[in-house]
Amino acid sequence: MPKVSVSAETSAAPEAVWELAVNLPRVAEWNSMHESFTGEVPETLAEGTTYKQKVKLMGMPAEMAWRVTAAQAPALLEQHGDGPMGVKSSHRFVIEPTDAGTKVTIEMEFNGPALNGPMASMVEKTARTSTGKSLETFTKLLG
Repeated sequence: MPKVSVSAETSAAPEAVWELAVNLPRVAEWNSMHESFTGEVPETLAEGTTYKQKVKLMGMPAEMAWRVTAAQAPALLEQHGDGPMGVKSSHRFVIEPTDAGTKVTIEMEFNGPALNGPMASMVEKTARTSTGKSLETFTKLLG
C-alpha cells in the first residue's frame, strides 16, 4: 500500500499553521492535487466534518468523499476518504512546535484493490512529489 510522509519547517506559530490547514476554502491555494469541491464546502474542518473533493493524481481525476476523524488543534488533523474502485485514503497533518516555529508533516496512505502491484509504487512516487510541492506552497503562504 502506498505511503507518503513529507515534512517542512516554517517560522509560523503552530496556531497559524492550524488555521490554514483547517480552512477548506483555501485548499486550492496550496494543494496541487486539488481540482474542485462538489457540493457544500465547509468553512473549516472539525471532527465529524464531511465533504467531497475532486482530485487528480497521475493525471487521473477522482472524486473523494472525506470525513474528518481527528481535529486536535493545533497539533493533528486526520481525514479518511473513499474514492473510486474501492480506493481508501488517509491524510494527516501533524503540526509540531519547534524553537524556530513549526514542523509540518503531511502523511498520506492509499489502499484498495486498484493499487496493488506496480501501480502502488507509481502512486507513491507521484503522491510524494505532489505532496512535497503542496507543502512547499503551504509553508510559503504562512510567510
